[in-house]
Amino acid sequence: MKEKKAKRVLSFYVLRIVLVCVLGFSVIGVTAYAWYSTREGVLSYAPVSSPESLYVGAGHRDIENNEFEDIRYMYFNAMDADGADYVDRVFCIFGGGIGAYKLQLAYTTNNPFEYKIYRATESKVSSEGAIKYVTHTTTPETYYYSVNGEAIEGTFLNRTTEDGKGIATTEKHTETYGSYPTTSVQKNAEPIYWQTTAAEIGNAKTDFVNYYILRVYKNGKVNNDRETDILCISAKTTSV
Repeated sequence: MKEKKAKRVLSFYVLRIVLVCVLGFSVIGVTAYAWYSTREGVLSYAPVSSPESLYVGAGHRDIENNEFEDIRYMYFNAMDADGADYVDRVFCIFGGGIGAYKLQLAYTTNNPFEYKIYRATESKVSSEGAIKYVTHTTTPETYYYSVNGEAIEGTFLNRTTEDGKGIATTEKHTETYGSYPTTSVQKNAEPIYWQTTAAEIGNAKTDFVNYYILRVYKNGKVNNDRETDILCISAKTTSV
C-alpha cells in the first residue's frame, strides 16, 4: 500500500510541471510536458526557462513558418512490439537567443532500461538505420533522422547499482518528494537524475533547432508485465 501511495505522489509532483513520457511494456499512453531545471548544479522542480526562448519538441521544426511538433507525439507505447534490443525516438530542442544549454533526464527504474542521447541529422531522404517521422500537420510530411556521432556524455547525480542494476540513491529525495518520508517511497520510484557534461550549442542571435535521438535499451526486457516508468526530458540554458 505504501509503495502505491509513493508512486501516486511522484506522479502528482511530476505532472504539475514537467514533460513526462510514460514507458512500459503494455499499450499505454504518453503524457508530455517540460520538466526539471538546474540551479547551482542541482536538478530541482522549476521552469526550464522562459517559454519564449527554449522549447522541447518531437520531430520536425519548421523555423520559417514557426511550426513545430508537440512533444506529446514522442510516443513510447507498446515498446514490447519492437523486436530490436533498443528503441529510438527523435526529439528536438529549439528556440532563439540562447547561446548554449544542457540536456537533462530523470527517470524511474521499474524496468531495467538504459538511456542514451545522440545528436541527429534531419533529411527528407531515407537511409539505412534512420528513424522515420511523419508530421502531424494538415498536409503530413515525412522526415528521416540519423545518429550523428557517439552518444552525448553526461553525469549521473544520484545513481548506484543494486544486484547489477541501476537504481537511484536517496540523495535527491527531497528535490523529488519534499518532506514525504524516504521510508515510504518504493526504491524504484526514486528517479535517477542525469545531465550532459558539456553545453550544447544554440544560437544567441536568432532562432535555431537541434535534433536528437533518444535510445532506450531494453536490456532483455521482453515480457508484457505492465511495469511502467516515468521519463522526463529537459533543456536548461547555460554558458559555454
